Amino acid sequence: MTRPLAQRLRDPDAAERRAACLAAAEDPAAALWIEALGALLGDPVKAVSRAAADALARIGRRERAVQDVLRDALRSPSPARRFAALHASVRLAPPQPSLLPAAVEALGSEDGDVRWAAAKILVDMGRLHGEVLGVLVGLVRGGASPVTRRMAAFALRELAPDRPEAARVLLEATHEGDVGVRRAAFTAIAALLDPPPEVVARLRHALASEPDVAARRIAAVALGELARRAEGGLDEASRAALEAAAAGGDADLRRAAERALGREARPAEAGRGRDASTGAPGARGGAA
Repeated sequence: MTRPLAQRLRDPDAAERRAACLAAAEDPAAALWIEALGALLGDPVKAVSRAAADALARIGRRERAVQDVLRDALRSPSPARRFAALHASVRLAPPQPSLLPAAVEALGSEDGDVRWAAAKILVDMGRLHGEVLGVLVGLVRGGASPVTRRMAAFALRELAPDRPEAARVLLEATHEGDVGVRRAAFTAIAALLDPPPEVVARLRHALASEPDVAARRIAAVALGELARRAEGGLDEASRAALEAAAAGGDADLRRAAERALGREARPAEAGRGRDASTGAPGARGGAA
């Protein structure tokens, strides 16, 4: 005989707890399991906490009591539980500014999946609420950790590639002391739709003076990306900077510069199957 769901939700086996969460969402008496699922939002096994969040999101479409459980979880001392509650909340309704503290906190998580999920939530929230743009700009400029600052740069790339305030703060971030933040800033700059002249000048300068060779490669790709979208293509100063980089001794930088120089003639090939801002596979735009 199948064990009662209440026992399965407390089972020592994480796989059984996860399966019980999924079963709870389907149970006609799902309202009975809301509190137990809320407790599992803080489960030490990520798959279980995610299943509990998914179950609460499904139950919450028909049971208002889920909102109270999620509000309590968002005030939990456990960062993992707060993020799971955030995950469930945004599945129930479009993300509201009241969720900003949890999303910003998650942006600096040690867990890469959590960071990227938080960045997506902030982008989605920013498309609905204008104040989020200012929050992201502030985070790029003064986030509590380098991880937060670089993830905020990636979020800005998606949310506001056409905004001058995004261009300004990303330009500032290319001078950051943390190399990861600089790489993220150069990556995000490649997506700008109407960059001011000082952005292109900074990319040229980085090709010659940036101490981190990976950041120089990203700057080369960014120059090619901006030129591809610009009406006049590469200006002479940028072409000269890329040609100098292509003649250098670093093979990866040479390839990046050569690709940037040739991208004007092959726009359909640019970034095919790869992240256009980094030349790396995937859509995230660099390790973060």
